[in-house]
Amino acid sequence: MAASQVVKITSKGQFTVPVEMRRDLSLDEDSYLYVTRLGHLIVMKKVDELSLSDISAILEPLARKGGISRKMLLEDIERTRMEILEKYGKTHANRSRRH
Repeated sequence: MAASQVVKITSKGQFTVPVEMRRDLSLDEDSYLYVTRLGHLIVMKKVDELSLSDISAILEPLARKGGISRKMLLEDIERTRMEILEKYGKTHANRSRRH
């Protein structure tokens, strides 16, 4: 397994993840990567390997920047639950709460 390689960035800002790395990490054309900056480093992580705390850490600063509060999110969740209840009935809404 190659731990590191040099790749070239195209005029569109794209680069190719070397084939050996893609195979080792099971990355294919439908894979998504989370990209972040740590100082002068660019770090990528396969999205399906993100934990709930990883996702929360990603979304929290975006929510703050967008002016979205916890109260607003909870209100949206409750509104969506009510829409599901009206559309599909009580059975579906109760099933959704358990998952």
